Amino acid sequence: MTRSFIAHSELGERLKFRSMTGQERISSLFEYRVRLISDTSDIAAKRLLGKDMSIEVDLATELGGAGKRFLSGQVTQFTYVGKDDGDMHIYEAVLQPWLWYATRRSDFKIFQFKTVPEMLHDVLGRYGFTIVDKFSGSYRTWDYCVQYAETDFSFASRLMELEGLYYFFEHARGGHKLVLCDAMASHVSLAHGPAKIPYHAGVLAAQVLEQDFIDTWGHREDIASGHFAADDYDFKKPNAEIDTTRQQPAGHERDHYELYDWPGGYTEMGDGENYARVRVEQQGARRELITGHGNLRHLAPGYLFELTRHPRSQENRRYLIEAVTYDFQENALRQIGAADAAYAEGTSGTSYRQTFEVLPDSASYRAARITPKPRTTGPQTAVVVGPAGEEIHTDEYGRIKVQFHWDRYGKMDENSSCWIRVSQTWAGSNYGTMHVPRIGQEVIVDFLNGDPDYPIVTGRVYNAAQMPPWELPANKTQSGILTRSSQGGTPGDGMKDSPGTANALRFEDKAGQEQLWLHAQKDQLTEVEHDEDKWVGNDRRKTIDRDEFNTIHRDRTEVVDRNEKINVHGWRTEEVDQDETITIHQNRVERVDLNETISVGRFKMQTVGMGYTQNVGLFKIMSIGVSYMENIGVTMMTNVGVDQTLNVGQTQTVRVGDARDTVVGRNDSLAVGDTLRMHGRKVAISADDEITLSCGASTIRITAGRIEILSPLDKLNC
Repeated sequence: MTRSFIAHSELGERLKFRSMTGQERISSLFEYRVRLISDTSDIAAKRLLGKDMSIEVDLATELGGAGKRFLSGQVTQFTYVGKDDGDMHIYEAVLQPWLWYATRRSDFKIFQFKTVPEMLHDVLGRYGFTIVDKFSGSYRTWDYCVQYAETDFSFASRLMELEGLYYFFEHARGGHKLVLCDAMASHVSLAHGPAKIPYHAGVLAAQVLEQDFIDTWGHREDIASGHFAADDYDFKKPNAEIDTTRQQPAGHERDHYELYDWPGGYTEMGDGENYARVRVEQQGARRELITGHGNLRHLAPGYLFELTRHPRSQENRRYLIEAVTYDFQENALRQIGAADAAYAEGTSGTSYRQTFEVLPDSASYRAARITPKPRTTGPQTAVVVGPAGEEIHTDEYGRIKVQFHWDRYGKMDENSSCWIRVSQTWAGSNYGTMHVPRIGQEVIVDFLNGDPDYPIVTGRVYNAAQMPPWELPANKTQSGILTRSSQGGTPGDGMKDSPGTANALRFEDKAGQEQLWLHAQKDQLTEVEHDEDKWVGNDRRKTIDRDEFNTIHRDRTEVVDRNEKINVHGWRTEEVDQDETITIHQNRVERVDLNETISVGRFKMQTVGMGYTQNVGLFKIMSIGVSYMENIGVTMMTNVGVDQTLNVGQTQTVRVGDARDTVVGRNDSLAVGDTLRMHGRKVAISADDEITLSCGASTIRITAGRIEILSPLDKLNC
């Protein structure tokens, strides 16, 4: 008994092949619908679902040839169809590649610092099937790429289409391999069956029996865009020109139309040029396309074959098989009730047919870019993250990292996302505002052009774990800014004698209680480049717990309309480099509880309009290095309570313009070291009791009753 097609499954001979239809294409999921017959009706679908089924195809013909090929797939659907006209039960199995399972799983996942081939292996490798790389090129490393609400299959497909990668399947009994490619060099000639296939048409084709051949061949050419241009923007190089163009004209009159893409998805010129090349090759890959069909069993997408015997000589060349449609029938002439006897009839009742799409092997094959990139539908929120132990994590651009709520893989650390730019209320060249979101805060994230690979922080929001800085709605009339000291800042407004470490600027707008509150947790620096004006409508209080330093580089004017009081509890030093003028329009009282020292480097002048009173409780010492002069316009009176001593080192001159009176309460003594002179027009000496004049041993004594002149030689009494 010879069979052209055999179904291999876990059930063995309980299921026999009857027919198969299906389609297989490069960079697509094949689907085979296999009709099977059995003599039992109790085959459970669960026995086969998720298992491999392989269809063995006998490639032998009456004219020769040998070998077998296999078409392998995973059973993704199994149907009991019913009974045929005899006593056999019919089932249908849908076979699809293991890659189809990737359509059953979707995810949100972030990839960082990986190439597309690496991401493909990360996403598809977890299915546990074989993946073969046949890449001839190298691929850029993506800083950040997001699988965003996509199935694994859609994510992998769009990345491959973007980078110019594609795939096909290598089949064997018991399984198939996913082969990843990027160039025509990745393909080889058909591994099973003849690699050279003849063309027979019309009557000749009808006469060719039991031989693989092509009987229909249609070669078409289309108009495709022959030019591609792209551009993008890199905020790190805002003025850089990174636009790129690529041309691949077909040589006809309308080959100059250009496709323009923005943003191009790149920041480096080399990457842009590579993407432009891939895009223009994608446009031109199917500019020449051949469709046909024939008596064939062994065509397989991803392989090469050579056409022979075509009457148009330029058609006889090598081609890449892009797509194949299968139509296989086993013992189509089987009679009702013949059962297994039908298989004994050999291959006379067997038919096979394949329809195909092929491209010249001179083309640069690229899979069409048909898988859309997901777009975000609006902003979302995320949590700011960073290294353990840090409170603020940023870079030189003020960017931050976040963990999205949908991210199941992030560790809430500095690796949870790429660096994300943060919108500020004002941003200029070294000017603007800057508020760096801190770790743990909830931020609003939008996406440039709706692209999940390009997040941008547009705002911040409070939540139950990150509450507003003051209680609401009790303080609903308050607005402002309250920061937090870092590292280790504590909650609170930081007001004096209140908890918390923070800088703050708060506005209270409650009617009748309006207030602007400014708080510096440590230092406050104020710089005014020109003038500063301050006006206080009522009182002003100023408290400095330690020291105050004021520097005024030019003049200072201070006006106090009423009173001023200054209390210095320690010492006070006042230094004036040049002149000082103090004007007091009424009275002045100066009190020094202990000592006062006044030092005048040169001259001191005091002018008293009327009286001058000086009281010294104990003693007064005055030391004058050279001269001392007093000018008194009218009267001078000196009162000494006990003693007065006047020491003149050399000469003393006393000039009295009119009269001079000296009154001594008891004794008056005058001692002259050399000569005493008294001169006047008249000299009067008066004493109530006695006048004595002595010179050496001689004496003149005058009393009320007499005059005595005494000397060692004479004595005279009068």
